[in-house]
Amino acid sequence: MNVALAEAVVDQLSLTRNSSLDDRAWRSFSEADWEKAFTWLDLSGLSLYLRDRLERMNSREIVPDSVRERLDRCQAENRQRVEAMTEELRILNAMFKSEAIENLVLKGFSLCPDYCADPAIRTQYDHDFLIRSDSVSRTAALFQAAGYRRRTSSDEHPIEYRRPDRTSGRRPEPVGYYSPQLGRSIELHYRLWESVEEKIEIDLARDFFEHAATRRWNEIEYMGLGDEDALVFQVLHAFRHILRNWCRLSVFLEIAYFLNRRSADTAFWIRFAHRINELRWVPEATMVVFCLAETLFSAPIPEAIKGQLTSARYPVLAFWTKRYGRSSALANFRNDKYSLFLHREFVQDSVIWAGIRKRRLFPLQRPHRLPAPFHRRSSRLAKLWMDGCHAIRRVRFHAVSVFKYAWEYPQWMRLRRSGQALTARYAQAQSTPGDSSWNC
Repeated sequence: MNVALAEAVVDQLSLTRNSSLDDRAWRSFSEADWEKAFTWLDLSGLSLYLRDRLERMNSREIVPDSVRERLDRCQAENRQRVEAMTEELRILNAMFKSEAIENLVLKGFSLCPDYCADPAIRTQYDHDFLIRSDSVSRTAALFQAAGYRRRTSSDEHPIEYRRPDRTSGRRPEPVGYYSPQLGRSIELHYRLWESVEEKIEIDLARDFFEHAATRRWNEIEYMGLGDEDALVFQVLHAFRHILRNWCRLSVFLEIAYFLNRRSADTAFWIRFAHRINELRWVPEATMVVFCLAETLFSAPIPEAIKGQLTSARYPVLAFWTKRYGRSSALANFRNDKYSLFLHREFVQDSVIWAGIRKRRLFPLQRPHRLPAPFHRRSSRLAKLWMDGCHAIRRVRFHAVSVFKYAWEYPQWMRLRRSGQALTARYAQAQSTPGDSSWNC
């Protein structure tokens, strides 16, 4: 990844500051630079957002012809993909209604228009639904009858279904990130937070369905999370992926878009604060995610929310965001293990934390598989080759990142003590909500 090019792309997508580079700066990036950056752009989920921004600013000529052609091709394919997924949403919506199974659409189309202006400029690889826990068995029967196959074991969450591959027996063809031919899974959630892996207990509200909102997309009417709950889910979704060392930059761009769009809606922020103030760890996770959205894409964090949320941990979390947030996020949190410093602030039991750190620093399990776009409809030999190369890269990553973590550890502990000292001073002064502990 060319860091200068990555920085330029992120700055170009800034929401509130004049970040456009002059033509000479953009043209300093060669076609070879762009070629090496394509995978990063795709993994980050920023390719189509960048194309949209350049088009809106009438600045498409600042990138090479080959880059424009590639972005145009990806956009055309993704538009077809969104059309296919829209029809799938219509079918799935009808399936749920046929059995009177309550469901809420998560992510995907429900992000429009608050988090994304148009589904055609974001990448979506599956359909996510929240269902009630007592309807899991009925939902399983419904999907099995419709020809879906369960891809997860009985104790895994979320529950994943996928249609059988209709291309079985044919010669595999390469399928990219944006192709309408790329298969889509269905993920069914009956809870919105998992504590098993992170060991962070967050007892979310149990009334999501009571606060649900009716939403529409392309004449399809469906139910989604209420505005406050949708933001809670987006924050925790981002936070979980940060801790797991894999979070796409586009997640923060979409949250930044929401912050900018709703910045003046004081009534909403008061309701949001009321919704999360009694939820353990959610205000702290919110602070981290909002600060990253501000650091990366200049999202205006509303003063109303700063005045409503406080935590003794804010100074330490702010130090982490300033020191590691932007650099880690530019690599989609895949190039280091500094998220362990953040994770530690949310785990109070030292014995539990020792187990988490050991497992994360020295993982013994097989490396996770490549994302589906790399594998779908590839030959068995090609899959084995890709998995092998991926495993080698992950082994190298773990070796290097453990060294970086150990080298950085003393510096972080000094910063952490400084943050704790600030917290102590705030407590002695009986600081009021909205003080400088919220500064990112």
